[in-house]
Amino acid sequence: MKYIVLITIIITNILYSYNSKEINNFYNNYYSSKNYDINLLKENNSQTYKNIYYLVTSKNISSDKEKYNYLKKAIDENKNYSTSKDIDYLISISELMNYIIYYSSLPDKISYGKKSKEIYQNILEIDNGNFFALLGTAIGYMHAPAIAGGSDKKAFEYFNRALNNSKEKYQKYLSYVWLSQYYFKIKDNENYQKYIDMSKSVYQDGILLKEAIERNKTKKKPL
Repeated sequence: MKYIVLITIIITNILYSYNSKEINNFYNNYYSSKNYDINLLKENNSQTYKNIYYLVTSKNISSDKEKYNYLKKAIDENKNYSTSKDIDYLISISELMNYIIYYSSLPDKISYGKKSKEIYQNILEIDNGNFFALLGTAIGYMHAPAIAGGSDKKAFEYFNRALNNSKEKYQKYLSYVWLSQYYFKIKDNENYQKYIDMSKSVYQDGILLKEAIERNKTKKKPL
């Protein structure tokens, strides 16, 4: 019986881990600031790829209002995600929700934050080592006020769990960048600089780190 359970767990992890080679290859190029090929996303008609396409292209929109409307329209295309068991798809919609929060009013921030948290909880019930769900949970804990369940202690725990479960180069990079943001928030400058340097050791010209440092300097806030 125990062997049947073990085999079931292994098969489940194969089915539901973030294993899309095409998406991983795209993100490795995207986060390293290489000439990523947006056509890799456009050529695939699945909603997962459409969501990633919307996320990436939204970052080229300069107007906050236009960016919000663009992201909201993209999110609204996803009608039945609450019943989906496709982890790649669930990650793609949660990434859109996490990004629109920066451009939303307070009620929308709360609404999208809650929905995104529920998605990550559902993913972790299927795959408790899923990198994106662990990272997204950590970011949620870091940004949420204490009265809404925020916790720097839990954020640190989940950031490290994400790092320990990073399989791709860009995932390690994301872990380092977000740990730098955690240390920026708690005003630990030594570790803040340490993780900036570690991020650069993965991708010297990575775009996310540049965005983070600029935000830290100008808005005095973490990503």
